[in-house]
Amino acid sequence: MKRILVFGDAHIPSRRDSIPTSFFSHIESADYSLALITGDLVRENEMRAAMPPLPTSHMVQGNMDYGRGFDFHKQVQIDDFNILLIHGTQLRPRGNVKQLYEIATNVGADIGIHGHTHKPAIDLREGRLFLNPGTISGATGGWAGRDDASFIELEILGSRLTVILHLTDWQVTKQSSLSFEKQNEEIVRG
Repeated sequence: MKRILVFGDAHIPSRRDSIPTSFFSHIESADYSLALITGDLVRENEMRAAMPPLPTSHMVQGNMDYGRGFDFHKQVQIDDFNILLIHGTQLRPRGNVKQLYEIATNVGADIGIHGHTHKPAIDLREGRLFLNPGTISGATGGWAGRDDASFIELEILGSRLTVILHLTDWQVTKQSSLSFEKQNEEIVRG
């Protein structure tokens, strides 16, 4: 089984300077195969300093990642799943899953992962799965304060996938999970 860390919108150090302690401890003790990062790191070296060591990572360019050489999108094959990774500035309005569905269909992706909204989401639409890990640092859309923080873990084995959402309001940390399976080129709840 492969265990994948999915996060983004850290905005370190411009809007936040750390991630929640509970997230740091969990990520530090987990054995991840890979990390998928939806962008808006702001400064990669400072984001990495605020996190436990990360496994091999695929990152895409966010609208706040000035001067970085990240790709605007990436496709990654993990077992039976073709995953499209974007930041989400391509979507109008923000988080437009209908538009993301069209993009994923055009490139042959089973799963579309995006950020930019700072709100976690898990959407199954017409046989394709769409994930938004939210903001791992609790960065708000503005320049001050903090919001709920979240990230996603994927557990993948062949055609089976479990999505685990980690969410904290800075008092309580919660986890919820959903299982899916790829059948006949479509993803279904399983």
